[in-house]
This record gives sequence, C-alpha cells and structure tokens, in this order.
Amino acid sequence: MKLLVFSICLALLSVFTTVNVSAHPPCEKVWVDGHYNKHGKWIEAHWKKQHWVPGHHNSHGEWVPGHCH
Repeated sequence: MKLLVFSICLALLSVFTTVNVSAHPPCEKVWVDGHYNKHGKWIEAHWKKQHWVPGHHNSHGEWVPGHCH
C-alpha cells in the first residue's frame, strides 16, 4: 500500500513539474532602430528582449493589464 501511494505521488509530481503554468505568452524580441540616448550618446540598432510586466496601476491611478515591455 505504501509503495502504491508513493508511486502515485511520484507520478503526479513528475506530471505537474513538466506542465508550463505561465498565464502569459512568452515575450518576443523587438528591433530598436539606432538612436541617441538621454545623454546624447549614439546607440546602434539592436534587438531588445522584452520581459513580462504584471498588471499594475500607472501614475494616473488607471489599471494597466499585464503586458510585454
């Protein structure tokens, strides 16, 4: 009986650890054209990896849902 319970728990653990439970889609890379930064330095064109930002209130108190940024 102990072996049966152990094997069921092990099977459930292995199934739940392989499932991706992220509630948002993966963020893609975006192309950023060359530009000057706030210090006047030229930044070459490049790919930028975005990351997920959870939902939050902005500076005006409005709700912004989660998004890639």
